[in-house]
Amino acid sequence: MKTSIVYFTIKGRTEEALNFYKNCFGGEITFLQRFSETKYKVSKEYENKIAHAEFKAENIHFYISDGFEKEDIIIGGGIGVTVNFDNLDEQKCVFEKLKEEGKVTFDFFETSIETKLVSLVDKFGIPWYLNYEG
Repeated sequence: MKTSIVYFTIKGRTEEALNFYKNCFGGEITFLQRFSETKYKVSKEYENKIAHAEFKAENIHFYISDGFEKEDIIIGGGIGVTVNFDNLDEQKCVFEKLKEEGKVTFDFFETSIETKLVSLVDKFGIPWYLNYEG
């Protein structure tokens, strides 16, 4: 069996992002390792940044990191995260939280396959597609 897990790199703001997503989705941070706890050589200023973390909330599961110190990061790049909901109120609640300081790409609409979809880019530059299949 193979599993695909999304890996976000949010340069310098990972801890803030983890707390934001915890508020949006509930769930928990199941693993967190700072660069100071690894064998990677980083500057003193970067030691407290997150080398790797794992987040889980129901069927939402992703990894996240501040990335390597000298790594250039391009957010988005044509890739987004879809979350399917079976409860319209929950979809709307998560949308309201995720859109804080973000940008709504398109508001709620009925798709050609009879789902309700909304799209946004959150304040960390991550594209989200929230889909209700009721």
